[in-house]
Amino acid sequence: MKTRNKSNRISKPNPVIGSDSNKHWIGRGHEWLQFIVFIGCYALLNYGYFKIPVELFMKVIYYHGVVTICADLINMLAPLEQVLAQQNHLLSAKADLEIVRGCDGAGVLFLVVSAIVAFPSTGRRKLIGLLLGIGLIYLINLLRISVLYFVIAYQPDWFLLVHTYLAPTLMIIVGCCYFAWWAFGSTNKIHEPA
Repeated sequence: MKTRNKSNRISKPNPVIGSDSNKHWIGRGHEWLQFIVFIGCYALLNYGYFKIPVELFMKVIYYHGVVTICADLINMLAPLEQVLAQQNHLLSAKADLEIVRGCDGAGVLFLVVSAIVAFPSTGRRKLIGLLLGIGLIYLINLLRISVLYFVIAYQPDWFLLVHTYLAPTLMIIVGCCYFAWWAFGSTNKIHEPA
C-alpha cells in the first residue's frame, strides 16, 4: 500500500480576486454596463425628442436653428436662388423643401452622444467629445439640407435616393468615423504608461 504525501497532491486553485477568470467576468460585466448605458442614453434622448411639440420644432427650432441658416448659406452660394425661410420650409421659385422631425440629424446625433457617454474616458474628454461631435453633426446636417434643396430644385428624380439612402448613410459614416477618432484619442490618453 502506497501513501501519498499531502504536499504532492494536485489541488485545484481556489478562485482569487484578481485572478484571470475573475478579471474576465468583471470585464464582461463592464462591457454589459457600457452597452446598457449606451442603450439607455439613446432611449432617453429619443424619448425626450418625441416629447417636443411639433409647433415648437416648426416655429422655433427648425426655423432659427436650421431653415434660416440653410437659406442664408444657399443664397450666399447661389444668390439667384433667392431662397426664403418660412417656419420649417426652404422656399424658392424652384423648390419647397420642408424640414420635418427625423430630417434634422437627431438620430445620428443621439448615436454619437450615447456612444461618447457610454465610452470609458475622463469627464473632460467626454465633454470635449460631446461638444465637437454635436457641432460636427449639426454642420453636416446643415450641409445635407442645403444639398437636398439643390437636388429637389434641379434633379427631383434623385431626391428619394439622396434623401432616403445616400445622405443618411453618409451622416452615419461621418458619425462613426468621428467617434472612432475620438475614442482612439481617449484610449491613448487613458492607457499611457505612467
